[in-house]
Amino acid sequence: MILKNKLTRETLKMTYPEFRKKFAKEIRIAFESYRRKQLNKYSYNFKDDNSMEYNFYFQLQWNFNHFGNSNWYIEKI
Repeated sequence: MILKNKLTRETLKMTYPEFRKKFAKEIRIAFESYRRKQLNKYSYNFKDDNSMEYNFYFQLQWNFNHFGNSNWYIEKI
């Protein structure tokens, strides 16, 4: 996984477990933002939070980059 800083253009190469550990707070913020957006759009489609979380992680790169409030973005998985 390759991450890049928007401000300094610093690049990090890490594995998925390292990413989950280091960016846990940013992932949580991005998921909550994604969850609010999806519930406002069509809440009838999701039976529980597990299916919503699955959909979030299925497109992790796009969701983290667009719903997260971080200086880092995922360049490549």
